[in-house]
Amino acid sequence: MASSNGPRIGFLGLGTMGAPMAAHIARAGFPLTVWNRTAAKVEPLLRVGAKSGKSPAHVAAEADVVITMVSQPTDVEAVVLGPDGVLDGIKSGAVLVDMSTVSPATSRKLAGAMTTKQAEFLDAPVVGSKGPATEGTLVILAGGLPSTLERCRPVLSTMGKTIILAGGVGMGSALKLATNLMLAHLAAGFAEGLLLVQRAGLDPKRYLEVLEASTFRSPWYQTKGAGMIKREFATHFALKHMHKDLRLMGELAGEVNAALPVTQAIEALFAQSEAAGRADLDYSAILAQLEQGT
Repeated sequence: MASSNGPRIGFLGLGTMGAPMAAHIARAGFPLTVWNRTAAKVEPLLRVGAKSGKSPAHVAAEADVVITMVSQPTDVEAVVLGPDGVLDGIKSGAVLVDMSTVSPATSRKLAGAMTTKQAEFLDAPVVGSKGPATEGTLVILAGGLPSTLERCRPVLSTMGKTIILAGGVGMGSALKLATNLMLAHLAAGFAEGLLLVQRAGLDPKRYLEVLEASTFRSPWYQTKGAGMIKREFATHFALKHMHKDLRLMGELAGEVNAALPVTQAIEALFAQSEAAGRADLDYSAILAQLEQGT
């Protein structure tokens, strides 16, 4: 367990995921300075021992490891590369760890910027939503040098149960997009199957029973699937963020010449659902879009 003599950590972005992640770092005893565009979100972190930073540059200037966790690639670039951003304050020898879900190209751009300050970089997006973030059981997918990961492992271990080194810079981001691709497919497939059995007059609980008794068995069905049956769409992973990730998957597919026709169809479904006003609901709310369209 870290002590107050451990590396100084800066954490930027205290949203649905970032706030509980930063809280784990503070409770583990790391000296922690936090910043968020909405200042009110800083208050709960102060109660668990964190300090408030004036700006991303100010936080970076005081930290050995700076962590960013924001929702959009443009937001990451603004926080890191914009005026009074991380790049303006980060010290030589420090590390920027971006845990946001962005494209590999964005990760490489951030890494290149860090080299101008003789700082290191790790892309480390996470698998898991609000629940695992709160429990400290996220899966962390790292891209960068093994030595950089080992430097950051103690702090990353406060937030995640599993840390996987995917490869060089950008590989963590690529692996995260591939993982979320499967998640989007799972949600869309379950939603279509659920719609089919209900319209056929079957009890949806029988559908869940079959999935649980077969090789399809997954904890996802007992949590997310069961919630979809009840039409419970409380936000753990916002639909608008999954839609953003699907767009990033398409961009990466174009770069690497990978055909993703099914994913393109699912992206269109998410686009329709977001346009229909479901952006801030859970991504499982695509079920409501399917029901509306048939």
